Amino acid sequence: MDWLASQQERIERELYQAYVKAQGQPPVLVLYDVTSSYFEGECNALGQYGYNRDGKRGKQQIVIGLLTAEDGEPLAIRVFEGNTADPTTVASQITILKEQFGIAEVAMVGDRGMIKAKGKAALSAQGFRYITALTDAQVRTFLKEGVLQTDLFDVPLCEVEHDDKRLIVRRNETVRVREERRREDKWAQLQAKIADRNAFEVGSVAGEDRRP
Repeated sequence: MDWLASQQERIERELYQAYVKAQGQPPVLVLYDVTSSYFEGECNALGQYGYNRDGKRGKQQIVIGLLTAEDGEPLAIRVFEGNTADPTTVASQITILKEQFGIAEVAMVGDRGMIKAKGKAALSAQGFRYITALTDAQVRTFLKEGVLQTDLFDVPLCEVEHDDKRLIVRRNETVRVREERRREDKWAQLQAKIADRNAFEVGSVAGEDRRP
């Protein structure tokens, strides 16, 4: 393990070069995400208390970041202290792509909790692009500003140019059906409560003693 740790970057470079040779070109997209793993014991240099995805309260953990090519081929892996916030790990991946692999142009794909303002700025500074999802607050802001319109969500897929960025609006049919059913369930529950309340009030009036 000590030898592997000391040779990790060299091994990753050789595996990356073999991947590029097999594919005939460097990756156009890279995928990045993190997870965490808790452990028992107290002797771990990176062990810290943080957001525990395993739901194990009171357990130290480590954060693990995995960088892959677009087909899922692993390119690099890094371990961080257990209290490391997801977005702060992006900088190390930029270093790997730029310095370790010598990639000049690529698009990084990460979720909305991963690629935030600082990560976007760092990627842009290196000439890299990124693909991520908008938050609900960002979507509402774009709707309020007129950048997006509600009728765009009535079509399966469309594209909007804004501030040199491509905003891809895609209707998720699974989510649409789920939300529609959720609204129907809430409406049915509300109607049931109203009916129960009306029945209670009618019963109270009918049972009232009206003698002078």
